[in-house]
Amino acid sequence: MADTRLRIKSALLPIRAESGKLILPGSVGSQIENMYLTGEGTLRSVWGPTPYVPEYLVYPPVSYTALRGIFHTTLGPNGQKDILLIQDDSEILRHRGWEAGGVSSGSVWQTIIGPSGSGGLLTADIGSDSKPRFPTQFEATPNGVVMIPSGDSPRAFFFDGEICLPLGYASSPPPPVGWSPKSAGDDWYNHTGVTMGKSNDSTGGVPDDGSSPGTFGRGRLGSIALDVTGANDGARVMKSTYRGAVQWIDMWGNLSPVSGRSGPVVLPPVRPKFVASLETDDFLHQTFWDSIEPGPPGTIGRIVCRTKDEIHSGTLDLFELPAYAEDGFLSPATIPDNVTTSLPDNAPDSWLLRSPPAAVPVHPFRLYTLAFGRGWAANFTDSPGKLHPSMPGRWGTFLENEEIYPDPRGDQITGMIQVPEGLLVFTETTTFLITVSYGGEGFQSKTIHPRAGCSAPSSVAMTPNGIAIWLGREGFYGYSGGKVALISDPISNEVRHFNKSRLLQAVAAVDVEERKYRCWVPYKGSRTNNVCWQFDEDGWTRRTDVEAAAVCVTRDHRHYMIAGGKTTEKGASAATEGVWLLDHQAASSGTGHVFTPAPRDSFIQTAWLRAPSSDKKASPTTVYLWLRETESGTLNVEVERDWRGEVTQTPTAPLSPADDTPPYWTATLLGAVDADGDAITWKRRRPFWTRVDIYVPSAETFRLKITHTGSWEFLGMAFDEIPHPDTFRSFPK
Repeated sequence: MADTRLRIKSALLPIRAESGKLILPGSVGSQIENMYLTGEGTLRSVWGPTPYVPEYLVYPPVSYTALRGIFHTTLGPNGQKDILLIQDDSEILRHRGWEAGGVSSGSVWQTIIGPSGSGGLLTADIGSDSKPRFPTQFEATPNGVVMIPSGDSPRAFFFDGEICLPLGYASSPPPPVGWSPKSAGDDWYNHTGVTMGKSNDSTGGVPDDGSSPGTFGRGRLGSIALDVTGANDGARVMKSTYRGAVQWIDMWGNLSPVSGRSGPVVLPPVRPKFVASLETDDFLHQTFWDSIEPGPPGTIGRIVCRTKDEIHSGTLDLFELPAYAEDGFLSPATIPDNVTTSLPDNAPDSWLLRSPPAAVPVHPFRLYTLAFGRGWAANFTDSPGKLHPSMPGRWGTFLENEEIYPDPRGDQITGMIQVPEGLLVFTETTTFLITVSYGGEGFQSKTIHPRAGCSAPSSVAMTPNGIAIWLGREGFYGYSGGKVALISDPISNEVRHFNKSRLLQAVAAVDVEERKYRCWVPYKGSRTNNVCWQFDEDGWTRRTDVEAAAVCVTRDHRHYMIAGGKTTEKGASAATEGVWLLDHQAASSGTGHVFTPAPRDSFIQTAWLRAPSSDKKASPTTVYLWLRETESGTLNVEVERDWRGEVTQTPTAPLSPADDTPPYWTATLLGAVDADGDAITWKRRRPFWTRVDIYVPSAETFRLKITHTGSWEFLGMAFDEIPHPDTFRSFPK
């Protein structure tokens, strides 16, 4: 036996992150898979996932086709509306909560948008296929959720928890038809101040049609000028022309484009003769607007617009007609309904103060986010490089001449995220920052990094320490303090194996409990996001428990991370599509089928140890593993040597101390007694050291891969070695 006095013991190596570099410090591993960082700073094997909708709670069982997106938020003043949305194939569904279980209640998922015959709140063909596409885009606003399905037709929709409709208006209403008093064709409407408010019947009775000119009252439209001839009463009513237009408004305040203008409504001139009881303004007129088209579903009112006297006012601009109801100028619409098609107009030009917003039609776009109190739409199908802000608080109303093209070449926008300095906007190759212009009106764009872009819009996320992270062509980038940096350099060899043709489908979220950025990417030719890369202040790790096509974190006290995609059940021959709650696993309930994940390896592979001193050979003899009690059994320790990826031996190590075996969660019954008849009590799992003897004689370097298929927890490791400075007297291999 070798003299223990000749042994050299290494420092404690608390491995928490991996790197693909050749020479690393001993505290950094070359690969860490399916391990997560606990709140106590240890690495523990991932567990779960479990179906978000357990089969034993729902009847009939839920099945999924192809998840494209998932999102959670809460709506209402106190967050009383819990909204969990998914896109499954060609439908967008809402989770109805646990009360939806049972035979009579039907599916736990309610169809929000679906094709004809799906029974959804809104019938729309959003399309779905397996081509590389952006995942479904969701964005929460104070009063609803903007949804852009993943498909051929990226039409945006808005869902407030009860009603779902297209976002904004894709077209303008038709113009109204205007009538002057002389053109209406009704005798009772052909009145001036002489007969205004009086019956049309010479006997003083009511007209046969039941109408009364008194309903119009005194006219207010027209322009009065002094009569310099002096032949009359010193004033006259001049000829005037007016034009009208219409704008729709929906239940969320979104405005349509203003319609085209009507034909001119001509009010004839009047030279009143001297009448002792009348004044010149008694001969002013009224107009009448007809054919005011009702809007599409969701419209709650029409804003009728009119010019001032086009001949004499000096402006041809349109102005909003105030409502005749008691709200007046405070009313959001001239006609507060979507039924009426006509409106008598008796508003003088002096009442016309506010011009209608110059809204433009909402064309299809693929990206949307909030910043500066506005919604920002980007990557329009007719102009992929265009960025267009909405009106403040009107998430589907976009004004003309407010478009921004951050990239002068017009490259398509591939991602956006709000940061403290403004709004980061990405193309495939460049990063821009949108800020308020120096004059305080409008916005301006400046280039932050000319060569760092974004490849996947759903990979963009903000970490708790204020770093924005996203996936680009060269790897993962981080933004903080006005600077962009490549943060994936330690795993650059792995980044080369990302499937570049499908990077745009990568998805990411930040785990609130672990404070870790997680991004699922297609790896080594995979068509699905089969590997999750995790990043925190320690570095990078990876996991393969779920092939996530979509992921989100619940915006409530639970902070669940929920993924939509595939995972494999124990004993199953193929992966199962579903909505999965990560890092949780259901216990057997005895009330039905409980999903049990397939066994998976979780492992920590060290760096090449002794690399800095590889010019002087040594013989590692013992490995000390600092573990924590989890379950019975052993883990494997694979040994490789001298830069070669060949396993030379595989010793094992126990998962608990043999001299003080703890009660195991899956093996010990509550209320059981030990051999001495004493009741077995649950104890906090404690750390312990275990020793593994290895045989690596006269080695330059060696590497360990600690593997277990099950539950285990790793704190750190150390090793002993015996130096052999004379390399000519080496041990045989």
